[in-house]
Amino acid sequence: MVITRFAPSPTGYLHIGGARTALFNWLFAKSNDGLFLLRIEDTDKARSEMKYVENILDSLEWLGINPDKEVIYQSDREDRYKEIIDKLLEKNLAYYCNCTKKELDFLRQEQQEKGIKPKYDGRNRDKNLDNEPGSVVRFKTPLDGKICIKDTLKGEVTVNNEELDDLIIQRADGSPTYNLTVVVDDVDMMVTNVIRGDDHVNNTFRQAHIIDALGIDRPIYTHIPLILGEDRKRLSKRHGATSTYDFRKEGFLPLAMINYLARLGWASGDKEKFTIEELIHLFNLEKLNKSSSIFDYKKLYNINKYFIKESEVYDLYKEFLYISNEFEALGEEKILEIIDAQRDRCKTIREIADESKFFISDKVQIDEKLRDKFITKDNLPIFDYLLKSLENQNNWTLEAVNDLVENAMVDLGLKLPEFAKPVRVLLTGSLSSPSIDKTMFLLGKKSCIQRIGVAKSLVT
Repeated sequence: MVITRFAPSPTGYLHIGGARTALFNWLFAKSNDGLFLLRIEDTDKARSEMKYVENILDSLEWLGINPDKEVIYQSDREDRYKEIIDKLLEKNLAYYCNCTKKELDFLRQEQQEKGIKPKYDGRNRDKNLDNEPGSVVRFKTPLDGKICIKDTLKGEVTVNNEELDDLIIQRADGSPTYNLTVVVDDVDMMVTNVIRGDDHVNNTFRQAHIIDALGIDRPIYTHIPLILGEDRKRLSKRHGATSTYDFRKEGFLPLAMINYLARLGWASGDKEKFTIEELIHLFNLEKLNKSSSIFDYKKLYNINKYFIKESEVYDLYKEFLYISNEFEALGEEKILEIIDAQRDRCKTIREIADESKFFISDKVQIDEKLRDKFITKDNLPIFDYLLKSLENQNNWTLEAVNDLVENAMVDLGLKLPEFAKPVRVLLTGSLSSPSIDKTMFLLGKKSCIQRIGVAKSLVT
């Protein structure tokens, strides 16, 4: 059975690159009727925070990337790591090292001055030192030969063992290090496929040595290229939003994010928009790209706009509430109507919220230029006609409001823009809103009358 895992460290909000890694692992597991597991690598006690754990879990749930078993926390497994470290010590595959920081710094400086690649020189490798205070445990990396990693994307990747030093697998405070815990966890979780960023290739050589020393079969490795910004540098905050939290707060839909992330490094012909079922059916590792992907925010906006139009309005409503609670007084039914009216015009849920704020309060803020251009004596006949028609309108349906608008244009001899623009400005404070009849209908008769009255008072 295929078993994949996603293993983030809770030292920050879930990066979009991590979300893509989780997605690829989840899709590969699902496409092979396997299991997707989640492991929180929280052994770095100084930097790990519960708020980041919660963000990771919430972000994955939002994307629909849910683990098939209970989440594993490395902080709960320290006894198991200690057991493996002791086993490596007993088999003379690891050793205690009592080098001080000052000693190691001097070694590094000396190597740099000689033009040698800095690394630990194994000076305590064969001394059989005891576990003294301040000692670390180092793994005995083979001194000669090569180690070869078979990668489904990169092919065979080889490094000379002499380029690797004896890595620390237990710190002076007794805590295990990353490369040791990853190996133990993957073995215990029976992970068959490790799919992760290619910035882990160097770690993989070290981890493979530990796996070999334990006499266990290696998992199948796939190292995917990193996501880059348009400047071809690693995607970071200088490029814009980078965490799933940021993208959700900006108003991107989970299905849009899933579709965009899936296409960042994977393709299925020219098809760009998928259902989750289609992604699971089509996904495989053979179609992964070997080169890095460029994160294109403009393309993401276009995909999000498409899914805003195609999604069920209630799915948009859930994201709308996540972004803003300013509209709660309007009630669910009215908010749903507003979202449905605005959805074809907006590319994010936040944009829907921002463009709909005129529904909340009758105190409309009108830009001075718009006021001077449209709230004028020349347009008073429109305001007076509309005010009288509204006061006599008892049947408040969209059809009735549409008839009211049509009659106003005929009676006043106006084309739609000549009528709609000044009315839209006095009702919303801008020239941007749904159709004028729908805008009036959603605002309600009372609000329309009040806003027309205010506009008339501004005419000088």
